[in-house]
Amino acid sequence: MSTLAPRGAELADGPSLRELFGGILGDKYDKETNPNGMINIGTAENYTMIPEVSQYTQAHPVALTPNQLSYGEGPWGTPRLRRAMAHHMNKRFHTHIPIQPDDLLFANGVSTICELLGFSLASPGDAILMSSPIYQAFAVDFGTKAKVSTVHVSFPPGIDQFSPAAVAEYERVLLTSSQQSSSPRIRAILLCHPHNPLGRPYPRETLIEFMKLCEKYQIHLLSDEIYAMSVYSTPPPTSPSPSSTSPAAAPAFESILSIPSSDSYISPFLLHVLYGLSKDFAAGGLRIGCLYTRNRPLWRAVSAMSQFSWIPVASELLACRLLEDDEWLEAFFDRSRERLAEGRKVAGRVLEEKGVPFYAAANAGFFLWVDLRSWLPPLSPPPPPAGSKGEEAEEGDGKRVEEGKKEREKVLVDRMLEKKVFLTPGMDMFAEEPGFFRLVFSQEEDVVREGLRRVFEAIGV
Repeated sequence: MSTLAPRGAELADGPSLRELFGGILGDKYDKETNPNGMINIGTAENYTMIPEVSQYTQAHPVALTPNQLSYGEGPWGTPRLRRAMAHHMNKRFHTHIPIQPDDLLFANGVSTICELLGFSLASPGDAILMSSPIYQAFAVDFGTKAKVSTVHVSFPPGIDQFSPAAVAEYERVLLTSSQQSSSPRIRAILLCHPHNPLGRPYPRETLIEFMKLCEKYQIHLLSDEIYAMSVYSTPPPTSPSPSSTSPAAAPAFESILSIPSSDSYISPFLLHVLYGLSKDFAAGGLRIGCLYTRNRPLWRAVSAMSQFSWIPVASELLACRLLEDDEWLEAFFDRSRERLAEGRKVAGRVLEEKGVPFYAAANAGFFLWVDLRSWLPPLSPPPPPAGSKGEEAEEGDGKRVEEGKKEREKVLVDRMLEKKVFLTPGMDMFAEEPGFFRLVFSQEEDVVREGLRRVFEAIGV
Protein backbone atom coordinates (compact mmCIF):
# COMPACT_ATOMS: atom_id res chain seq x y z
CA MET A 1 0.00 0.00 0.00
CA SER A 2 1.34 3.42 -0.95
CA THR A 3 1.98 5.97 1.76
CA LEU A 4 1.27 8.71 -0.81
CA ALA A 5 -1.88 10.34 -2.06
CA PRO A 6 -2.89 9.20 -5.58
CA ARG A 7 -1.37 12.25 -7.22
CA GLY A 8 1.88 11.74 -5.31
CA ALA A 9 1.99 8.08 -6.27
CA GLU A 10 1.40 9.00 -9.91
CA LEU A 11 4.39 11.35 -9.85
CA ALA A 12 6.61 8.89 -7.97
CA ASP A 13 5.99 6.14 -10.52
CA GLY A 14 5.94 8.29 -13.65
CA PRO A 15 8.71 9.63 -15.88
CA SER A 16 10.82 12.48 -14.58
CA LEU A 17 14.11 14.29 -15.05
CA ARG A 18 15.75 11.84 -12.64
CA GLU A 19 16.73 9.57 -15.52
CA LEU A 20 18.23 12.45 -17.51
CA PHE A 21 20.32 13.83 -14.65
CA GLY A 22 21.29 10.47 -13.23
CA GLY A 23 22.08 8.39 -16.28
CA ILE A 24 23.05 10.91 -18.97
CA LEU A 25 24.26 14.09 -17.31
CA GLY A 26 25.79 12.15 -14.41
CA ASP A 27 28.43 10.45 -16.60
CA LYS A 28 29.60 13.36 -18.71
CA TYR A 29 32.14 12.73 -21.47
CA ASP A 30 35.48 14.49 -21.24
CA LYS A 31 38.18 13.81 -23.81
CA GLU A 32 40.91 13.81 -21.17
CA THR A 33 39.33 12.74 -17.90
CA ASN A 34 36.35 10.59 -18.95
CA PRO A 35 36.75 9.49 -22.59
CA ASN A 36 34.29 6.63 -22.09
CA GLY A 37 31.63 8.88 -20.61
CA MET A 38 28.23 9.69 -22.09
CA ILE A 39 28.19 12.18 -24.97
CA ASN A 40 25.01 14.20 -24.68
CA ILE A 41 24.13 15.72 -28.05
CA GLY A 42 20.44 15.74 -27.18
CA THR A 43 19.99 18.38 -24.46
CA ALA A 44 19.64 21.86 -25.96
CA GLU A 45 22.19 24.16 -24.38
CA ASN A 46 24.54 26.70 -25.91
CA TYR A 47 27.57 24.83 -24.59
CA THR A 48 30.24 26.71 -26.52
CA MET A 49 29.18 30.05 -24.97
CA ILE A 50 28.84 28.93 -21.34
CA PRO A 51 32.56 29.56 -20.57
CA GLU A 52 32.21 33.20 -21.70
CA VAL A 53 29.23 33.77 -19.43
CA SER A 54 31.11 32.14 -16.57
CA GLN A 55 34.10 34.43 -17.15
CA TYR A 56 31.81 37.47 -17.25
CA THR A 57 30.14 36.60 -13.95
CA GLN A 58 33.53 36.05 -12.32
CA ALA A 59 34.71 39.44 -13.56
CA HIS A 60 31.47 41.11 -12.39
CA PRO A 61 30.66 39.50 -9.04
CA VAL A 62 27.52 40.56 -7.20
CA ALA A 63 27.38 41.86 -3.63
CA LEU A 64 24.13 41.59 -1.71
CA THR A 65 22.84 44.51 0.32
CA PRO A 66 20.96 43.96 3.60
CA ASN A 67 17.68 44.65 1.78
CA GLN A 68 18.52 42.02 -0.83
CA LEU A 69 19.12 39.47 1.90
CA SER A 70 15.56 40.05 3.08
CA TYR A 71 12.44 39.51 0.96
CA GLY A 72 13.49 42.45 -1.20
CA GLU A 73 11.15 43.86 -3.81
CA GLY A 74 8.76 40.97 -4.46
CA PRO A 75 8.78 37.62 -6.25
CA TRP A 76 7.77 38.70 -9.77
CA GLY A 77 11.04 40.41 -10.74
CA THR A 78 12.68 43.50 -9.32
CA PRO A 79 12.02 46.86 -11.01
CA ARG A 80 15.66 46.88 -12.15
CA LEU A 81 15.34 43.46 -13.80
CA ARG A 82 12.09 44.41 -15.51
CA ARG A 83 13.64 47.64 -16.82
CA ALA A 84 16.71 45.78 -18.09
CA MET A 85 14.66 43.11 -19.87
CA ALA A 86 12.30 45.70 -21.38
CA HIS A 87 15.35 47.52 -22.78
CA HIS A 88 16.81 44.29 -24.21
CA MET A 89 13.56 43.23 -25.87
CA ASN A 90 12.72 46.68 -27.24
CA LYS A 91 16.22 47.04 -28.70
CA ARG A 92 16.66 43.55 -30.16
CA PHE A 93 13.09 42.37 -30.81
CA HIS A 94 12.31 45.69 -32.57
CA THR A 95 8.96 45.92 -30.80
CA HIS A 96 6.27 47.93 -32.59
CA ILE A 97 4.72 49.01 -29.29
CA PRO A 98 7.47 49.60 -26.72
CA ILE A 99 7.45 47.12 -23.85
CA GLN A 100 6.92 48.74 -20.48
CA PRO A 101 8.63 47.22 -17.46
CA ASP A 102 5.25 46.66 -15.82
CA ASP A 103 4.23 44.46 -18.79
CA LEU A 104 6.82 41.91 -17.66
CA LEU A 105 6.71 39.25 -14.97
CA PHE A 106 9.48 36.84 -13.98
CA ALA A 107 9.67 33.29 -12.63
CA ASN A 108 12.40 30.69 -12.18
CA GLY A 109 12.42 29.54 -15.80
CA VAL A 110 10.17 29.49 -18.85
CA SER A 111 8.96 26.03 -17.80
CA THR A 112 7.49 27.66 -14.71
CA ILE A 113 5.97 30.43 -16.83
CA CYS A 114 4.20 27.72 -18.87
CA GLU A 115 2.90 26.09 -15.71
CA LEU A 116 1.59 29.41 -14.40
CA LEU A 117 -0.08 30.14 -17.73
CA GLY A 118 -1.68 26.69 -17.63
CA PHE A 119 -3.16 27.48 -14.24
CA SER A 120 -4.35 30.93 -15.32
CA LEU A 121 -5.66 30.38 -18.85
CA ALA A 122 -7.08 26.87 -18.67
CA SER A 123 -8.90 24.46 -16.38
CA PRO A 124 -7.93 20.84 -15.72
CA GLY A 125 -8.79 18.84 -18.82
CA ASP A 126 -8.42 21.81 -21.19
CA ALA A 127 -5.65 21.87 -23.80
CA ILE A 128 -3.00 23.98 -25.49
CA LEU A 129 -2.69 23.53 -29.27
CA MET A 130 0.77 23.28 -30.85
CA SER A 131 2.63 21.76 -33.78
CA SER A 132 4.04 18.30 -34.35
CA PRO A 133 6.94 17.88 -33.65
CA ILE A 134 7.51 20.24 -30.71
CA TYR A 135 9.69 20.74 -27.63
CA GLN A 136 9.04 17.69 -25.50
CA ALA A 137 8.75 19.38 -22.09
CA PHE A 138 5.68 21.49 -22.91
CA ALA A 139 3.48 18.50 -22.09
CA VAL A 140 5.17 18.25 -18.68
CA ASP A 141 5.16 22.01 -18.07
CA PHE A 142 1.42 22.35 -18.66
CA GLY A 143 0.35 18.94 -17.49
CA THR A 144 2.16 17.91 -14.31
CA LYS A 145 0.45 20.26 -11.87
CA ALA A 146 -1.98 22.38 -13.92
CA LYS A 147 -3.41 19.21 -15.55
CA VAL A 148 -3.68 20.92 -18.92
CA SER A 149 -3.01 18.66 -21.91
CA THR A 150 -1.30 19.41 -25.20
CA VAL A 151 -2.89 18.73 -28.60
CA HIS A 152 -0.63 18.45 -31.64
CA VAL A 153 -1.36 19.51 -35.21
CA SER A 154 -0.20 17.27 -38.05
CA PHE A 155 0.30 18.56 -41.57
CA PRO A 156 -0.67 16.78 -44.80
CA PRO A 157 1.85 16.25 -47.62
CA GLY A 158 2.52 19.43 -49.52
CA ILE A 159 1.86 21.75 -46.55
CA ASP A 160 4.89 23.47 -45.03
CA GLN A 161 4.01 23.96 -41.38
CA PHE A 162 5.65 27.39 -41.41
CA SER A 163 3.51 28.68 -44.28
CA PRO A 164 0.28 30.69 -43.91
CA ALA A 165 -1.59 27.73 -45.43
CA ALA A 166 -0.66 25.61 -42.39
CA VAL A 167 -2.77 27.79 -40.11
CA ALA A 168 -5.87 26.21 -41.66
CA GLU A 169 -4.78 22.90 -40.10
CA TYR A 170 -4.87 24.51 -36.65
CA GLU A 171 -8.37 25.77 -37.39
CA ARG A 172 -9.42 22.29 -38.47
CA VAL A 173 -8.29 20.84 -35.14
CA LEU A 174 -9.98 23.69 -33.27
CA LEU A 175 -13.29 23.02 -35.00
CA THR A 176 -13.04 19.27 -34.52
CA SER A 177 -12.34 19.75 -30.83
CA SER A 178 -15.27 22.12 -30.36
CA GLN A 179 -17.67 19.72 -32.08
CA GLN A 180 -16.72 16.59 -30.11
CA SER A 181 -17.77 16.40 -26.48
CA SER A 182 -14.96 13.95 -25.75
CA SER A 183 -12.27 16.34 -26.99
CA PRO A 184 -10.59 18.84 -24.66
CA ARG A 185 -11.47 22.51 -24.89
CA ILE A 186 -8.59 24.36 -26.53
CA ARG A 187 -7.69 27.55 -24.69
CA ALA A 188 -4.54 28.70 -26.52
CA ILE A 189 -2.16 28.13 -29.41
CA LEU A 190 1.53 27.96 -28.54
CA LEU A 191 4.24 28.73 -31.10
CA CYS A 192 7.92 27.87 -30.74
CA HIS A 193 9.33 30.86 -32.62
CA PRO A 194 12.05 30.01 -33.65
CA HIS A 195 10.93 26.41 -33.68
CA ASN A 196 12.27 23.63 -31.50
CA PRO A 197 13.25 21.08 -32.90
CA LEU A 198 13.01 22.21 -36.54
CA GLY A 199 15.20 25.27 -35.96
CA ARG A 200 13.25 27.70 -38.09
CA PRO A 201 11.41 31.00 -37.43
CA TYR A 202 7.88 31.67 -38.65
CA PRO A 203 7.59 34.33 -41.37
CA ARG A 204 5.58 37.46 -40.66
CA GLU A 205 2.66 36.49 -42.88
CA THR A 206 2.18 33.23 -40.97
CA LEU A 207 2.33 34.99 -37.59
CA ILE A 208 -0.39 37.37 -38.79
CA GLU A 209 -2.62 34.44 -39.77
CA PHE A 210 -2.14 32.93 -36.31
CA MET A 211 -3.16 36.23 -34.74
CA LYS A 212 -6.27 36.39 -36.89
CA LEU A 213 -7.19 32.82 -36.03
CA CYS A 214 -6.86 33.36 -32.28
CA GLU A 215 -8.87 36.57 -32.47
CA LYS A 216 -11.58 34.79 -34.47
CA TYR A 217 -12.03 32.08 -31.83
CA GLN A 218 -11.08 34.26 -28.83
CA ILE A 219 -8.28 32.00 -27.67
CA HIS A 220 -4.83 33.03 -26.46
CA LEU A 221 -1.69 33.08 -28.60
CA LEU A 222 1.56 32.24 -26.79
CA SER A 223 4.81 32.94 -28.64
CA ASP A 224 7.85 31.27 -27.07
CA GLU A 225 10.78 33.31 -28.43
CA ILE A 226 13.55 31.91 -26.23
CA TYR A 227 15.84 31.34 -29.27
CA ALA A 228 15.33 34.87 -30.66
CA MET A 229 19.03 35.81 -30.60
CA SER A 230 20.20 32.37 -31.78
CA VAL A 231 19.47 32.79 -35.50
CA TYR A 232 22.48 32.30 -37.76
CA SER A 233 23.44 32.29 -41.44
CA THR A 234 23.41 28.91 -43.18
CA PRO A 235 25.26 27.33 -46.10
CA PRO A 236 23.29 26.41 -49.23
CA PRO A 237 21.36 23.18 -48.45
CA THR A 238 22.77 20.04 -50.03
CA SER A 239 20.94 17.44 -47.91
CA PRO A 240 17.52 16.05 -48.73
CA SER A 241 14.90 17.12 -46.21
CA PRO A 242 13.21 14.44 -44.12
CA SER A 243 10.03 16.43 -44.51
CA SER A 244 7.56 15.42 -47.20
CA THR A 245 7.63 19.03 -48.36
CA SER A 246 10.39 21.08 -49.94
CA PRO A 247 10.53 24.07 -47.59
CA ALA A 248 11.49 27.48 -48.82
CA ALA A 249 14.61 29.15 -47.48
CA ALA A 250 14.22 29.90 -43.79
CA PRO A 251 13.32 33.52 -43.00
CA ALA A 252 15.06 35.84 -40.61
CA PHE A 253 13.56 36.02 -37.15
CA GLU A 254 10.89 38.66 -36.57
CA SER A 255 9.37 38.81 -33.12
CA ILE A 256 5.60 38.70 -33.06
CA LEU A 257 5.90 41.96 -31.11
CA SER A 258 7.59 43.66 -34.07
CA ILE A 259 4.60 43.37 -36.42
CA PRO A 260 3.06 46.79 -37.12
CA SER A 261 -0.59 47.27 -36.22
CA SER A 262 -0.76 43.88 -34.49
CA ASP A 263 -3.69 45.17 -32.43
CA SER A 264 -5.72 45.19 -35.64
CA TYR A 265 -5.22 41.41 -35.96
CA ILE A 266 -5.58 40.31 -32.34
CA SER A 267 -6.63 41.84 -29.04
CA PRO A 268 -3.56 42.67 -26.94
CA PHE A 269 -5.26 40.79 -24.10
CA LEU A 270 -4.86 37.54 -26.07
CA LEU A 271 -1.20 37.88 -27.15
CA HIS A 272 1.63 36.87 -24.80
CA VAL A 273 5.39 36.30 -25.29
CA LEU A 274 7.65 33.96 -23.33
CA TYR A 275 11.38 34.59 -23.03
CA GLY A 276 14.33 33.79 -20.77
CA LEU A 277 18.09 33.55 -20.38
CA SER A 278 18.58 29.79 -20.70
CA LYS A 279 19.26 29.65 -24.45
CA ASP A 280 20.39 32.95 -26.01
CA PHE A 281 22.39 33.84 -22.90
CA ALA A 282 23.77 30.32 -22.22
CA ALA A 283 22.65 30.78 -18.62
CA GLY A 284 20.14 28.05 -17.83
CA GLY A 285 21.51 27.76 -14.31
CA LEU A 286 20.37 31.29 -13.43
CA ARG A 287 16.72 30.17 -13.82
CA ILE A 288 15.36 33.36 -15.38
CA GLY A 289 12.03 33.10 -17.22
CA CYS A 290 9.96 36.04 -18.39
CA LEU A 291 6.36 36.64 -19.48
CA TYR A 292 5.28 39.67 -21.50
CA THR A 293 1.57 40.44 -21.39
CA ARG A 294 -0.66 43.50 -21.61
CA ASN A 295 -3.48 41.53 -20.00
CA ARG A 296 -3.54 42.92 -16.45
CA PRO A 297 -5.92 40.26 -15.03
CA LEU A 298 -3.50 37.61 -16.36
CA TRP A 299 -0.54 39.51 -14.88
CA ARG A 300 -2.29 39.61 -11.51
CA ALA A 301 -3.26 35.92 -11.67
CA VAL A 302 0.30 34.82 -12.45
CA SER A 303 1.86 37.17 -9.90
CA ALA A 304 -0.51 35.77 -7.26
CA MET A 305 1.40 32.47 -7.57
CA SER A 306 4.85 34.04 -7.84
CA GLN A 307 5.89 33.25 -4.30
CA PHE A 308 6.21 29.62 -5.43
CA SER A 309 8.61 30.52 -8.26
CA TRP A 310 10.74 33.26 -6.73
CA ILE A 311 14.06 33.86 -8.51
CA PRO A 312 17.02 34.11 -6.09
CA VAL A 313 18.25 37.69 -5.76
CA ALA A 314 21.80 36.72 -6.77
CA SER A 315 20.47 35.33 -10.07
CA GLU A 316 18.47 38.50 -10.64
CA LEU A 317 21.53 40.68 -10.06
CA LEU A 318 23.66 38.64 -12.45
CA ALA A 319 20.88 38.81 -15.04
CA CYS A 320 20.72 42.58 -14.66
CA ARG A 321 24.48 42.85 -15.18
CA LEU A 322 24.23 40.84 -18.41
CA LEU A 323 21.17 42.65 -19.75
CA GLU A 324 22.51 46.13 -19.00
CA ASP A 325 25.90 45.63 -20.64
CA ASP A 326 24.92 46.41 -24.25
CA GLU A 327 28.46 46.50 -25.61
CA TRP A 328 29.37 43.10 -24.18
CA LEU A 329 26.03 41.58 -25.20
CA GLU A 330 26.30 42.67 -28.83
CA ALA A 331 29.75 41.07 -29.12
CA PHE A 332 28.53 37.99 -27.26
CA PHE A 333 25.55 37.48 -29.57
CA ASP A 334 27.75 37.97 -32.65
CA ARG A 335 30.19 35.29 -31.45
CA SER A 336 27.33 32.98 -30.53
CA ARG A 337 25.78 33.25 -34.00
CA GLU A 338 29.16 32.61 -35.63
CA ARG A 339 29.73 29.48 -33.53
CA LEU A 340 26.21 28.21 -34.14
CA ALA A 341 26.67 28.64 -37.89
CA GLU A 342 29.97 26.76 -37.74
CA GLY A 343 28.54 24.01 -35.55
CA ARG A 344 25.58 23.57 -37.86
CA LYS A 345 27.94 23.40 -40.86
CA VAL A 346 30.15 20.76 -39.23
CA ALA A 347 27.21 18.58 -38.15
CA GLY A 348 25.51 18.95 -41.53
CA ARG A 349 28.63 17.92 -43.45
CA VAL A 350 29.24 14.86 -41.26
CA LEU A 351 25.63 13.75 -41.72
CA GLU A 352 25.80 14.31 -45.49
CA GLU A 353 29.02 12.29 -45.77
CA LYS A 354 27.13 9.32 -44.29
CA GLY A 355 24.00 9.89 -46.36
CA VAL A 356 21.87 10.75 -43.33
CA PRO A 357 19.11 13.25 -44.19
CA PHE A 358 18.08 16.12 -41.94
CA TYR A 359 15.80 19.16 -42.01
CA ALA A 360 17.93 21.43 -44.16
CA ALA A 361 15.94 24.67 -43.67
CA ALA A 362 17.13 25.09 -40.07
CA ASN A 363 18.75 28.43 -39.30
CA ALA A 364 17.99 28.93 -35.59
CA GLY A 365 18.50 27.23 -32.27
CA PHE A 366 21.15 24.65 -31.39
CA PHE A 367 19.90 21.58 -33.25
CA LEU A 368 19.16 19.67 -36.42
CA TRP A 369 16.16 17.38 -36.94
CA VAL A 370 17.78 14.17 -38.16
CA ASP A 371 15.99 11.41 -40.09
CA LEU A 372 17.09 7.89 -39.06
CA ARG A 373 13.96 6.12 -40.32
CA SER A 374 16.01 4.04 -42.75
CA TRP A 375 17.79 2.42 -39.79
CA LEU A 376 14.70 1.50 -37.77
CA PRO A 377 14.18 -2.21 -37.07
CA PRO A 378 11.47 -3.95 -39.12
CA LEU A 379 7.86 -3.31 -38.20
CA SER A 380 6.46 -5.95 -35.87
CA PRO A 381 3.47 -7.93 -37.18
CA PRO A 382 0.15 -6.32 -36.25
CA PRO A 383 -1.81 -7.75 -33.29
CA PRO A 384 -4.66 -10.17 -34.07
CA PRO A 385 -7.94 -8.39 -34.84
CA ALA A 386 -10.20 -7.74 -31.89
CA GLY A 387 -13.62 -9.36 -31.83
CA SER A 388 -15.47 -6.06 -31.62
CA LYS A 389 -14.62 -2.88 -33.46
CA GLY A 390 -16.42 -0.46 -31.20
CA GLU A 391 -14.90 2.83 -30.10
CA GLU A 392 -13.04 1.22 -27.19
CA ALA A 393 -11.53 -1.46 -29.44
CA GLU A 394 -10.44 1.14 -32.00
CA GLU A 395 -8.93 3.25 -29.25
CA GLY A 396 -7.04 0.21 -27.98
CA ASP A 397 -5.73 -0.53 -31.48
CA GLY A 398 -4.58 3.07 -31.78
CA LYS A 399 -2.67 2.83 -28.51
CA ARG A 400 -1.00 -0.41 -29.63
CA VAL A 401 0.08 1.20 -32.91
CA GLU A 402 1.53 4.17 -31.02
CA GLU A 403 3.33 1.88 -28.58
CA GLY A 404 4.71 -0.10 -31.54
CA LYS A 405 6.13 3.08 -33.06
CA LYS A 406 7.85 3.99 -29.80
CA GLU A 407 9.27 0.49 -29.42
CA ARG A 408 10.88 0.61 -32.87
CA GLU A 409 12.46 3.96 -32.04
CA LYS A 410 13.50 2.76 -28.58
CA VAL A 411 15.62 0.07 -30.23
CA LEU A 412 17.75 2.82 -31.78
CA VAL A 413 17.78 4.79 -28.53
CA ASP A 414 19.03 1.75 -26.60
CA ARG A 415 21.71 1.02 -29.20
CA MET A 416 22.96 4.59 -28.92
CA LEU A 417 22.98 4.49 -25.13
CA GLU A 418 25.04 1.30 -25.31
CA LYS A 419 27.56 3.28 -27.36
CA LYS A 420 27.41 6.08 -24.77
CA VAL A 421 25.68 8.74 -26.87
CA PHE A 422 22.30 10.42 -26.40
CA LEU A 423 20.05 12.20 -28.90
CA THR A 424 16.50 13.32 -28.12
CA PRO A 425 14.07 10.79 -29.62
CA GLY A 426 11.48 12.20 -32.00
CA MET A 427 8.54 10.34 -30.47
CA ASP A 428 9.29 12.16 -27.21
CA MET A 429 8.86 15.35 -29.25
CA PHE A 430 5.49 14.22 -30.62
CA ALA A 431 6.78 13.38 -34.10
CA GLU A 432 4.17 11.67 -36.26
CA GLU A 433 6.57 8.91 -37.28
CA PRO A 434 9.33 7.07 -35.41
CA GLY A 435 12.96 7.49 -36.44
CA PHE A 436 13.54 11.22 -36.10
CA PHE A 437 16.02 12.57 -33.55
CA ARG A 438 17.08 16.02 -32.36
CA LEU A 439 20.85 16.49 -32.66
CA VAL A 440 22.38 19.36 -30.67
CA PHE A 441 25.48 20.74 -32.42
CA SER A 442 26.24 23.73 -30.14
CA GLN A 443 29.30 22.02 -28.62
CA GLU A 444 33.00 21.77 -29.33
CA GLU A 445 33.63 20.23 -32.75
CA ASP A 446 35.48 17.19 -31.39
CA VAL A 447 32.52 16.37 -29.11
CA VAL A 448 30.03 16.58 -31.98
CA ARG A 449 32.22 14.48 -34.28
CA GLU A 450 32.81 11.82 -31.63
CA GLY A 451 29.13 11.79 -30.73
CA LEU A 452 28.11 11.27 -34.35
CA ARG A 453 30.77 8.59 -34.76
CA ARG A 454 29.10 6.71 -31.92
CA VAL A 455 25.66 7.25 -33.46
CA PHE A 456 26.81 5.83 -36.80
CA GLU A 457 28.40 2.87 -35.03
CA ALA A 458 25.14 2.25 -33.15
CA ILE A 459 22.98 2.22 -36.28
CA GLY A 460 25.53 0.49 -38.51
CA VAL A 461 26.43 3.24 -40.97
